Amino acid sequence: MSACEEKAVPKIPAGKSREWNFHPELPISMSPVFDIPPRLRASFAWLIGTWLKLTPPVSHMLFALITVTVFLPAFSDMQSLSVGWMIQVAAIYFGAVILLGTILHLYLYVFAGQKTRQKFDVRPMEKSSRFTFGNQVWDNVFWTLASAVVCLSAWSILYFFFASNGWVPTLDGVGASPVWFILFFFVLRFWQSFHFYWIHRLIHVPWLFKNVHHLHHRNVNVGPWSGLAMHPVESFFYFSSILIHFVLPSDPLHVIFHMFSLSLGALFSHAGFYKLFVKDKEAMKAGSFHHQLHHRYFECNYGSEEIPLDRWFGSFHDGTPEATKRIRARKKLIFAPK
Repeated sequence: MSACEEKAVPKIPAGKSREWNFHPELPISMSPVFDIPPRLRASFAWLIGTWLKLTPPVSHMLFALITVTVFLPAFSDMQSLSVGWMIQVAAIYFGAVILLGTILHLYLYVFAGQKTRQKFDVRPMEKSSRFTFGNQVWDNVFWTLASAVVCLSAWSILYFFFASNGWVPTLDGVGASPVWFILFFFVLRFWQSFHFYWIHRLIHVPWLFKNVHHLHHRNVNVGPWSGLAMHPVESFFYFSSILIHFVLPSDPLHVIFHMFSLSLGALFSHAGFYKLFVKDKEAMKAGSFHHQLHHRYFECNYGSEEIPLDRWFGSFHDGTPEATKRIRARKKLIFAPK
């Protein structure tokens, strides 16, 4: 669907519907950056809305700045595979994920800090035998820490070992190449979306879905801890997004920002709430309705809003009832007996 066709679709105001306790304005939009013909004003507004407001990517940048300044070991310490610095790197990720996951879960689900305001699916987290320990939350916490954060840490340790030994291209701060240093943060956002789309389509191949990705998709109604609740094979491929840093010159800030975008970003995108409110004032955007649709209807919205790959390849669900009918028909074709 082209940008012009999207504009022609009648708008459905944000609110409640038969399917959702809350949905944003429909049809949901994708980034206009790749629209043809170009829409420069809309593209600029999209980028401004991402980087000059308190958003998940901005919070990832703040976390990354603190990490690189205070907690990350020096390159000279990472030239050999010693236990000390490897534990330190792993502790950074375990600490960040546990901290953010706990804060979001306690505020949104335990203390119900904004009740069900802008919660996509009003149902609570499940207690069911299909989850490990018979409890969705504890299942999600277990797979997040035992699988996802372990893989995240291992990939990062491998990168920093290579980088500290000069085996991959690196940058030494913003002064080394100011334009590339800044531009690379934008590149990483689009690369993350591109990589996620194709890895995600891969693990939706029926055999991999049944044996690997199904673990994540037990979460039809998601919460913050659902974001990284993955099978180890899925975690390995998901965090392989870091491979771009083995090819393109990177500063540690780029790498940590990228890894926080993948990990902490998943906690936000699966929060289950569109926006966070503190004392009735909007604090920041949180959950992704684009991805919430994927968890309910499965064979759609494999990517993210940054690159409209779903629109280009016919797997885009824009949230409208018409799109639901189309995606259900598509799902029947995919899983029809051969």
